[in-house]
Amino acid sequence: MTEAVRHFDITEWADYARNTISGEQQALMQSHLQSGCTKCAKTKGLLTKFAAICSREASYQIPRAAEQQVKAMLGLAQAPRRSALQRLWASLVYDSLNDPQPVGVRGTHQINRQVLFHAGDYSVDLRFEHEKGSASMVLVGQIANQKMPDEVLSNLPVILVAGNREVTRSISNTFGEFQLEYVPESDLRLLVPLESRGQELEVQLGKPPQL
Repeated sequence: MTEAVRHFDITEWADYARNTISGEQQALMQSHLQSGCTKCAKTKGLLTKFAAICSREASYQIPRAAEQQVKAMLGLAQAPRRSALQRLWASLVYDSLNDPQPVGVRGTHQINRQVLFHAGDYSVDLRFEHEKGSASMVLVGQIANQKMPDEVLSNLPVILVAGNREVTRSISNTFGEFQLEYVPESDLRLLVPLESRGQELEVQLGKPPQL
């Protein structure tokens, strides 16, 4: 078969589009295109466009904040790993269930509970919200450093687990706030990895609130 009628395969055209072939090979392929081969011309055109897209993507700089958020969300469906970080056990310092309930509160359509935990230098403020008749619970929380209030606690993964199983997770915002929605069950814990400090907060949520 002569060079004029020889079809080049897709790998050769990929190298041609990326300009990674020798001058001699390039001349042969150009001569083939000039002979009027529509099949190879179509393949070459497609790969040339693809190479241009790849070149533009390689020069794109991903914003650091977006990169951190994506990394924090990786493994959403995975079971929680055994952490090598130093565990900071949180202790309960306030529970609104211990407060006297005003007249009429038990008859409202929404059940709320607020708790506050301390763990090392950190506080974890949690509020449980539940609409009567709903099977799910909404947990709204905030993480703060009591000794260094200006510490940025954004883009932290906040993982809710039951035993060794991950239930759901969220990511803290600029103010260290987060929100989770879940169906209450036994042995629930919150895990908050603090990679920069080599620590991980653990909050035992105890028995699920009565729905």
